[in-house]
Amino acid sequence: ASPLKFNHSANLPFSARGTGISFQPATAFPHSSNEPIQALGTGITLDKPLAQNHEINAVVRDAAVTTAGYQGSPAPNQWFGGPELTTYSPLFGRTITLNEGSMILRNASGLVVDSLNYGALVDPWAAIGYQAASGTGQSGCFVPAPALSSGRFPDGSGTASNCNDFRTQAATTLPLAATAGQTNIKVAEVAGFEAGETVFIGAGSDQETAVIATVGTPGATTMRTATDSGATAIPVTNASGFTNGETITIGNGADSETVTIAAIHRFPAPEIVLNAPLTHAHHAATQVAGAGITLTAPLTHAHAAGAQVTDNVPTPGAPNKYHTKH
Repeated sequence: ASPLKFNHSANLPFSARGTGISFQPATAFPHSSNEPIQALGTGITLDKPLAQNHEINAVVRDAAVTTAGYQGSPAPNQWFGGPELTTYSPLFGRTITLNEGSMILRNASGLVVDSLNYGALVDPWAAIGYQAASGTGQSGCFVPAPALSSGRFPDGSGTASNCNDFRTQAATTLPLAATAGQTNIKVAEVAGFEAGETVFIGAGSDQETAVIATVGTPGATTMRTATDSGATAIPVTNASGFTNGETITIGNGADSETVTIAAIHRFPAPEIVLNAPLTHAHHAATQVAGAGITLTAPLTHAHAAGAQVTDNVPTPGAPNKYHTKH
């Protein structure tokens, strides 16, 4: 709206101030820049008063819940509370959530003996190893998140670089349900999976192991509406996992056809643009998928959409086990 008053060098940071938050009553004390702000909410009302005092950040958990968090054996012997993992990072200017943050291990004297960033390089001081490398996959020493298991490999060893010392569990989900007897599963991602390794599909009583024969391309969804032959764009319910240039299969049986993705439109409604017209008409809910992962033997269980596929399971209390081709 008005010209700049000063000259500015390239790469200088800038920020949009926004309109802020208005509240009542007024603050009673002065506050420094970058202090955290937390909405306290209405809390949890109990049926009786607490019998003991509890420190701030003490763990609050429901022992009867068996569908969330770690449920394996051995049972956990330590629980972590801590502050709400949503705050402002003055260094990166972004929100830190359960998807990204830092884990710090201190000794009895309070000195940091180990640390790891997850999801992003949130706190460089807590990232062991050289952090100045650039390029694809070289954005610093951190592990992906969420829903992945990462650990030192081999246990107890360290080279002072988290880039070298940690292995990460490959994990994905089934975008579409799979039936018993299938030898091919459609997956959201294929990164980290390799032919010849054993994977775990599903959870609980329906979990089964399988050996990978071949790894194809990711992505699986269904058509949002019917599409005529000759169309060069197909409306889909979800375009996640697909990439430009990927070869995909539309439909099953005699009307199935293989096409190549020219472009992906995610807004206002997901749509996949093809590099050639369709040769068949397809009804709504027709499957659209990449090659997925082919197994060496048929599935023995049916698995619902959203079921997890991993190449390792956490082994607390025992040596870490991570698939590696090295």
